[in-house]
Amino acid sequence: MNDTLLLIGRVLTALVFLMTAWLGSPNAGYIGSLGLSPPALWSWIAIIAEALIVISLILGIETRWGALLGIAYVVIATALAHRYWQVPQAQFVAQYTNFSKNLAILGGLLLVYATGAGAYSVDAMRMVLLAALVIA
Repeated sequence: MNDTLLLIGRVLTALVFLMTAWLGSPNAGYIGSLGLSPPALWSWIAIIAEALIVISLILGIETRWGALLGIAYVVIATALAHRYWQVPQAQFVAQYTNFSKNLAILGGLLLVYATGAGAYSVDAMRMVLLAALVIA
């Protein structure tokens, strides 16, 4: 049962990154408004990072490394884009909500890092194959 829950948790966490990458976010316009240059390059880097995180979490490939990449990504994104204490009042609730959401994502990624992928993953299959080779 725990392995099934680990898989569900990995997939649900990955969906956050998948949906933003699918929508092309963060887009170059928004990144430019944060003062990063060149914004198109940073947008592509963000989309590639999100894709790597999704692949790692859903398939369970190098899952702990994927979780670490996700942690770094969320910390950087939160520090750059969701400083709710610095925005005008009209943006406060949206930025506070995104900041809080990112804290929850960080918690999930820390749990994935601590527990690993579980039995339903490429990581687990690779360990079984290695064990079989060592025994043989």
